[in-house]
Amino acid sequence: MFGMDNHEMAMAGSLLLGIAAPGLLLTLLVRARSRCRQLDRQLEQIRASTDALRRQALHDSLTGLPNRLLLEDRIEQAIAKAHRDHGRFALLFIDLDDFKQVNDNHGHAAGDLLLIQIGRRLLVSLRQSDTVARIGGDEFVVLTEIAATSDVSALREKITHVLAQPFQIGATRLQVSASLGHARFPEEGLCMAELLARADAGMYHLKRQRRPDALRDAAPPRPEAATARPLTSMAETTR
Repeated sequence: MFGMDNHEMAMAGSLLLGIAAPGLLLTLLVRARSRCRQLDRQLEQIRASTDALRRQALHDSLTGLPNRLLLEDRIEQAIAKAHRDHGRFALLFIDLDDFKQVNDNHGHAAGDLLLIQIGRRLLVSLRQSDTVARIGGDEFVVLTEIAATSDVSALREKITHVLAQPFQIGATRLQVSASLGHARFPEEGLCMAELLARADAGMYHLKRQRRPDALRDAAPPRPEAATARPLTSMAETTR
């Protein structure tokens, strides 16, 4: 600036900087806040994607029920809790009888709708603390805490009643039956593999008894099919 010495020029520059600084700082602050909001949105999208992937990995894509992987994790948790609290629980295997005929006679879409409705009925009829899982095809598993052996009988009766009611699939009313087998912790198994094998074997033993050739095929499961101990899990068929 003309007519100003260095000191005056420095003072003028400081004055101009002092005037401009608040506006510059405000601009930087606005930009920083905008960037933070962008990062927050990106983090929310990542969390949502991660949650969706986790749910997809742990739940059945058709019914939304826990799948085998999540069921196994919850069984392990139930075993640990039962050891801590000296508690008991039961596994119930549910396998629909002649489900293939539903697909053959009414189509796979009707079969899928039937599986969805069965899952929903089981969910609403049981406690929130119970686990209802679909482990593939027309097989479901219920994991439930029990206080006495009679609890299992009561649960079987409830499931029997629930599945005995007709299912409305479009314009068609369907009635199904299912074979059930169960195993109790700790009486009928102390580990997940043993409990699953016993409940599964009990269910298939009953299913074989209901076949037309049951007279020659109704022998109890071989010990290795369930475990080294005799099969003691009970089974029931819903009508």
